[in-house]
Amino acid sequence: MAVPTGFEPALSALTGPRVWPGYTTGPAAAKSTNGLNSNPAMVRLRPSPQPSPRWREGDGDPLPIIRCGVSDNDHPTLGSPEELRRRFQILERVAIFFTLPDNILHALSRRLAPASAARGSVIVHQGDPGDTMFIVESGRCEVYVEESPGHTITIALMGPDDFFGEMSLISEETRTASVRALEDCRLLTLDRKTLYETVPADSDALIELTKLVEQRKDTLPNLIARARMVAPEQAASTVAVYSPKGGSGRTTIAVNVAAALAKRFPGEVLLIDLALPYNHAALISYLTPTGCLAAASQVPPQNFEEAVLGAILHHPGGMMLLPGVLRAEQADLITVDLVNRAMGILVNAFRYIVFDLGVAFTDIVISVLDHSQRVLVLVTPELSSLKDVGELLNIFTNVLNIVPGRVILALNNKVPKSVVSKEDVVRTLKQELAVEIDFDGTKPDEAAVKGEILVLTDPKSALSRGSEQLAQIIAGSTAVETKGEKKGGFKLGRR
Repeated sequence: MAVPTGFEPALSALTGPRVWPGYTTGPAAAKSTNGLNSNPAMVRLRPSPQPSPRWREGDGDPLPIIRCGVSDNDHPTLGSPEELRRRFQILERVAIFFTLPDNILHALSRRLAPASAARGSVIVHQGDPGDTMFIVESGRCEVYVEESPGHTITIALMGPDDFFGEMSLISEETRTASVRALEDCRLLTLDRKTLYETVPADSDALIELTKLVEQRKDTLPNLIARARMVAPEQAASTVAVYSPKGGSGRTTIAVNVAAALAKRFPGEVLLIDLALPYNHAALISYLTPTGCLAAASQVPPQNFEEAVLGAILHHPGGMMLLPGVLRAEQADLITVDLVNRAMGILVNAFRYIVFDLGVAFTDIVISVLDHSQRVLVLVTPELSSLKDVGELLNIFTNVLNIVPGRVILALNNKVPKSVVSKEDVVRTLKQELAVEIDFDGTKPDEAAVKGEILVLTDPKSALSRGSEQLAQIIAGSTAVETKGEKKGGFKLGRR
């Protein structure tokens, strides 16, 4: 793996080993990633199973899939008050319906059609026409694609509150994947006619649904390609992106650095959004999240790995993203223990893991900073930023034992001309800058509004050039560390 080296830290200064609780490397890691959930896309190659009984929309209702109380779509589906209340609570938890007001959710609740699927039955089949979305009320389902005769690829595992078949609500294309019930399942179904009769045409929910459909169609090739990858024998290299001051452009730079790394290693770079309580990485990346790390904390322990891996989003540019929360109130569910449990799974499935950290110096932020191989600290040319970053660097050295060799210091010029010069920054912080990002005008804001990542769409912009330099530093230091065969803890890079 020949990667140009833009910055070589003093390896003797890298303290370690720093071991994330619950992770393994080497042969043990390879063994642990050869099972059902061998990578973050939930993908695996296996022989095609024997044909399973399946139900096709418009074919009637043969067992073992039973549609209960299916209406003719001209009248609400009947249900007891308790049943309608339960449906309403389920819809509240479905990500694409977050923006709908209660009255619309109540109307949808009355028109959802309950169904059941016996274990082993195929609920939808790749290549079939369809006009119905399914919401999992209970049980577990497997989403898979037949890549070639005799081989299928599992691309997702679904549990309660997950949904599938949403593409058929927007497009009249045939099903792009098959779904099989791994357990006896209770489902709720929503067809295209009911959706458009119930939800206003200008609703944000329809916009989000359309965006999600395009997102999943675009990422299907990435999922299939990921199935062919061999699990890494070494743990991922981890990079924490942090700034003690808000407005530094941290999330934008974290997204662009992750995307720049993914250009080199498609499908092998994960961005974890731990900027709490509000996550913006998915918004900037024009991705629609349907799951998150916080939600994974609420599932039974045996389903935790599925929940974490199933929440990962795939950007067409090759980057992957794991939201921390979908709603601000879920931030309390994110704990140090939860992050450690998730890292025990994720660290063996990626080449690089990038963290976008919030401003608050919480236990979670401290833990991630302490365990990351590299810490990218952003500073802006302002007196308040210099003061905060200066204090932060003192904490790194005197409290957390994060030596300067692990820190990448980047200056992000947010204004065209500042009274604080680059030389002032270096003199005040007593540490050289690795990268200076020039003022880029309104390009970052315009890219966010358009749903674009600048490093992918405008490589000549100042932000793109700076992000590429930072990615080169990270990849270059990884190559150096791998060549030096550092033992123990997180291993920088892979052979």
